[in-house]
Amino acid sequence: MGFAESTGAGISDVHSHLQDGRFGDDLTVYFERARARGVRRFVCCGTSPADWKKTAEIAKKYPNVFPTFGVHPWNVGRIDGDWETALKIMLDATLSADGVSGAALGEVGLDFAVRNLDAAAQETVLRTQLEIANERKLPVVLHSVRANDLTLKILRDYSKVPVWLLHSWTATEAEIERALASNVFFSFSPRCVAPNAVRARETVAKVPRDRILVESDAPTPLPPNGYGKPLSQIASFAVEARDSDGALLSAPASVVGVAEEIAAIRKTPIDELYRQIALNEKRFFQCWPTR
Repeated sequence: MGFAESTGAGISDVHSHLQDGRFGDDLTVYFERARARGVRRFVCCGTSPADWKKTAEIAKKYPNVFPTFGVHPWNVGRIDGDWETALKIMLDATLSADGVSGAALGEVGLDFAVRNLDAAAQETVLRTQLEIANERKLPVVLHSVRANDLTLKILRDYSKVPVWLLHSWTATEAEIERALASNVFFSFSPRCVAPNAVRARETVAKVPRDRILVESDAPTPLPPNGYGKPLSQIASFAVEARDSDGALLSAPASVVGVAEEIAAIRKTPIDELYRQIALNEKRFFQCWPTR
């Protein structure tokens, strides 16, 4: 399907990593392709102090990019020094910067699927960051893999967080109901709607329609069989697909395909789903602080 053949009717990519070096220094082609397909807003998620500066620079340079800053659970063992103060400074500086759409905490969370990640350290670092979000009333982009019970308990402890984005989340119907006690949205990536992603597709079918958002998780979403391998091996088996011109295919434009597959899973007309996502996005982005 060509980029002009199907449009997303103004939807957003609510979770990506545009700061990843695989995109290169010029993101213009990716934004042009996304906008040609009707994708108009982009959330760029930082993952460690090493990429926060670039994340902020992208948000300042490109319109409609919403930056987030946080320590991803995979990076908990790699942080040192006074990273907490650095995070506060980055959030405050971005929130006060001219021309920036807003800021949030993310990507943060828990991942109990990847071996050699300290579970206790993950929770400590997550709670430290959530205290910052709670104090500043910031949205939170949350990663939770094989940690749903603890994640859902933690949600209740930070009542001043205005909105949570549970990104690429796989959950039971009971877990979805528990999550709805907080102001949560569920975003789904290409990996979530893959034909062999049975449990993820079941989650897509069960979440309330008024909480659905879409994401690319670009540049390279991990394949379903990736979890459980040592963290040091993750990069070696992640598949990197590129177009004939060398551009990454896992990019913001891919959220249109995600929306189409969600519509098919839920047996919903695509135009109806686009209208619902637009309403959901309005409520989601209204929770973001602006100057």
